[in-house]
Amino acid sequence: MARKAPKVTETLPTFEILFENSFRLAGELYPGLAPNTVGNFIQLANSGFYDGAEITLVVPESIILMDHPEKTVPYCIRGECELNGCDYNTGHVCTGSVCFFHGPQYDSGRSGFFIVLNDESRTVRMVEGAYALFGQLLEGLSFAELLSRTRCDGNGTPVLCHKIRSIRVETNGRTFPFETCPEPEDTLDRVILNQESMSDLSNRD
Repeated sequence: MARKAPKVTETLPTFEILFENSFRLAGELYPGLAPNTVGNFIQLANSGFYDGAEITLVVPESIILMDHPEKTVPYCIRGECELNGCDYNTGHVCTGSVCFFHGPQYDSGRSGFFIVLNDESRTVRMVEGAYALFGQLLEGLSFAELLSRTRCDGNGTPVLCHKIRSIRVETNGRTFPFETCPEPEDTLDRVILNQESMSDLSNRD
């Protein structure tokens, strides 16, 4: 049985992802769980950074990862997840969860994020506690599931480009500041899942 998204009472920022084929994903963000991650995402989205972004990685019927293939954020942010000592992020990954991606170290997140499509999959069980849960998809899950069935190469990269026209966040007049951090050393904490291992699972999940 799919777990429920965390209950909240405040007015939350909401996001909208528009694809060039006019399909739409929409949901809400949780600054109470991951305030720094939410602030960074809002800044990137509303500045136009994600305009022209793509589905960059797919684990079939499990996860779709989105990022801009040609732009690089010149800083990193802390990974607000349980395994990185962020005990205030008490959310649990469920179908529709939006999580922030990072590289081999927790504090190496820049701009990539992924949507969880099946909280019972092995890939998603590996994600729990290792990536910052910062939002929830509320509209468009069936389209996201369709995207996850797209034909991919051996690395989990879609053969056909699914380009994003824009991502925007409605903040309801609120501001969401965030802090950056230096790019971590290779010797810092390793995580249990990275883009390479995620793509390895795309053929085995």
